[in-house]
Amino acid sequence: MTALTVTYDFSGSTIFVVGAASGIGRAIALACHQAGANVWAADIDTPALANLPKGRNLHPVTLDVSSSCACRAVIDEIMASAGQIDAAVLTAAMQIRTPIDETPDELWQKHLDVNLSGVFYLVRALIPVMKQQKRGSIITFTSGLAANGWPGAAAYAATKAAIVGLVKSAALELRPHGVRINAVSPGLIATPVFLNSASPDEIAGYEKALGVSAPEDAIHMLMHLISDGSASISGTVVERRLIPATPKTDP
Repeated sequence: MTALTVTYDFSGSTIFVVGAASGIGRAIALACHQAGANVWAADIDTPALANLPKGRNLHPVTLDVSSSCACRAVIDEIMASAGQIDAAVLTAAMQIRTPIDETPDELWQKHLDVNLSGVFYLVRALIPVMKQQKRGSIITFTSGLAANGWPGAAAYAATKAAIVGLVKSAALELRPHGVRINAVSPGLIATPVFLNSASPDEIAGYEKALGVSAPEDAIHMLMHLISDGSASISGTVVERRLIPATPKTDP
């Protein structure tokens, strides 16, 4: 059987990627740019943004998503320059694992500010733009930990569970306007958020049981959700499941 090949043409589209300095955000920003899109790549890590390839239609912008004013300002900046935002991929997140009874108020609040409020601020600022356009796709990110939990990950898991409620509600509000929003649970991806929070034993266990994917492995799913091919998909949690690794046997 001949393998099917899928290609995307985003020429003329403006795509806003948050968390674009590393991980899935970087991978999708580069993939959309390669597909012809005008990409605005935002991240709080300015030095890492500087490592993105230089391109005429690739615009790095420093953004602290925990600031509602900054989120609104970057949307205004994109609109002033491009006049449209056809899709937004909101990947920015943090995860610092601490037992619940050892979690200080500041760390709990920081998770809320970045992982939940940051997404809310961006979605709130994007809605008027996309309603006016009568089109647009927003992708947010949840996690398997939202349903299953993990020791030390209560703050992260709680914010990722809340994302689902936000997306479900926003989808109902946006449906009459031709705008869609979905949450992606990407599975085990070798992103800084995962690699810097999981223990070496945990990572080794995942690699043995399921495997840990590269950020690029999630790209086709995200590009499909951006494209017109997913025009009927909204308010959905799209879960990327990994097939368990085949145990190695001695020859």
